[in-house]
Amino acid sequence: FGLQFTLPYVWRTHHHIDGLGEDGTNGEGESTNFSANGIGDIRVGLKYNMLPTLRSLVVLGFGVFLPTGSTQRTDSLGNLMESTAQLGRGAVGLNPTLYQTYELVPHKLNQFSSASYRHTFQNNDGYQFGDQWDFNLGLNLVTVPWLVVSSQFNYRYMVHDNFSSSLYRSATPADGPALFPGEPILIDPTIQNRSVPTTGSTFLSFTPGFNLSLDGIVESAWTRMTSVYFFSAIPVARDSNNSLAQGTSYVFGLTRSFQMLNPS
Repeated sequence: FGLQFTLPYVWRTHHHIDGLGEDGTNGEGESTNFSANGIGDIRVGLKYNMLPTLRSLVVLGFGVFLPTGSTQRTDSLGNLMESTAQLGRGAVGLNPTLYQTYELVPHKLNQFSSASYRHTFQNNDGYQFGDQWDFNLGLNLVTVPWLVVSSQFNYRYMVHDNFSSSLYRSATPADGPALFPGEPILIDPTIQNRSVPTTGSTFLSFTPGFNLSLDGIVESAWTRMTSVYFFSAIPVARDSNNSLAQGTSYVFGLTRSFQMLNPS
């Protein structure tokens, strides 16, 4: 068994035009900035090694995302930003995982694959983030005992978000001077769960990277069972439903392991 604790720190900046069709002399809207940083949603997970052999490993896991990230950040106009811009999702999330690895060349080259699913419940603002599926496949090469280089393919599929709301649209010049610019025009007053059309996406990337074991370079109490990693996700194929598209991204971090019990 293993216990995993993930503490993310989020730094986010954003700019958009607010009130299109409503504010401004000609309905051009108002330039709005948003920035926030802080702790995101903490994940606590339990892992169980189902198939430990000399060359293979299968690990089943189950994690829970806790709503620790702030959901009350405002923009430069003092308005509360929507759920997708906040540091946290504002609701509990469930996250089962599966990891598999096999040593093609013992202690030198191994193959790995993983799959995970995330379901987030609706938050207090009536917003529910869509389910997320992740599938990964790759190879790890041990160049020297303290340096492992990696190449992998990552696929992510995200379902549309849902929002409990009525339905409005912005006014346009075609509505005439009596309505444009002006207040949004009501389409459907019924408050119900509605799919958010610009959410949901598919993303496939090629991701090279490395993992550097610090205790292999410097032997000390601070570096024991500690490593740093860096990966670069390069898009191969993507569909973002006319929303923001992820470009080349970079992930880096620090991993520290602790042995709680000595084996008998």
